[in-house]
Amino acid sequence: MLVALKGIHKVKRKLADGSTRVYHYAWRGGPKIEAKPHTEAFALEYAKLKALATPKIVETLETLIDRFTGPEEKRNPDFLALADTTQTDHLYAFRLIKEKWPKLPVRLTQQKGMKAEIRKWHRSFAANPRKADKLLFSLSKVFSYAVADELIDKNPCTGIERLYNGSRRESVWSQEQIKAFRAGAPAHLLLAFEMALHTGQRQGDLLVLSWKDYDGIYLQFRQSKGGKRLKVRVHSTLKAMLDPLDKDKLRILLNSRKRPWTKDGFKTSWGKECSRLKIGAVTFHDLRGTFITERAREGSSVENIAKISGHSISEIKSVLEKHYLADDQDASDAVILRMERNP
Repeated sequence: MLVALKGIHKVKRKLADGSTRVYHYAWRGGPKIEAKPHTEAFALEYAKLKALATPKIVETLETLIDRFTGPEEKRNPDFLALADTTQTDHLYAFRLIKEKWPKLPVRLTQQKGMKAEIRKWHRSFAANPRKADKLLFSLSKVFSYAVADELIDKNPCTGIERLYNGSRRESVWSQEQIKAFRAGAPAHLLLAFEMALHTGQRQGDLLVLSWKDYDGIYLQFRQSKGGKRLKVRVHSTLKAMLDPLDKDKLRILLNSRKRPWTKDGFKTSWGKECSRLKIGAVTFHDLRGTFITERAREGSSVENIAKISGHSISEIKSVLEKHYLADDQDASDAVILRMERNP
């Protein structure tokens, strides 16, 4: 039984001998169907013509990016699971990537030569190696996501070496810098400083703390990266600063106008204050590494530091071995001093 076909355009024409013939077209203005109407061959020819006329959707690098992020009005849950700063970094990178390779078919990303093209693009930002590596990371993330969804077979970014080789070994806050900040910083910035130094938490996670997260003994954190929940006992020095404060505001950390901090606002104020105090070569984030380093110097185990900071054990070891303690003169001196005490 043949199903009635919709959209067929019929045209009657009078022939030279006076007879009339009906011609069938796949659609108005479309190609003529040669097969006899009401037959299986007619239906097959019609289907073939429709298929040929349907525009093929060509997957491009842009569509891979859009699959990863989702539309602006309804983001992909996997993308939303990333930290806000990571999302911002990715979106900035994707804008540059789309400008570099507009409408690049996905099939070309899988062919020989694409890795060399990406490597050349990556190195074009060599003047700012950290930016270059962030852009490469974002592009690699898109390809990895597509590989996981079985849309492509390989990630052409694999094997491209990063340009930035720096570390934070020289960027742990010294005791002199800590004393200088404590002596000269205004109260609203000093509180943020002490909270970072005594908890080892990220700037973003500290700025969103509310008074309901503090019970007088512990601070409760939900880390923005990974969503890990932490309960950190408040050091007596920090407790002495927190307890006298008014609890009528939602946030614990406020700016000089008693308003919640914005990310950019805090970054700007922090930078200006460090410049005023002539404290250079260290950042707010380095207080996190300083916390890890100081707790290790005090004799805390890697496992216990990890429980407080929210890092994995392997991450703590990496920080201590590769970055923060690699040039720790005090730690190396202690080895010799212990030898002298035990002849």
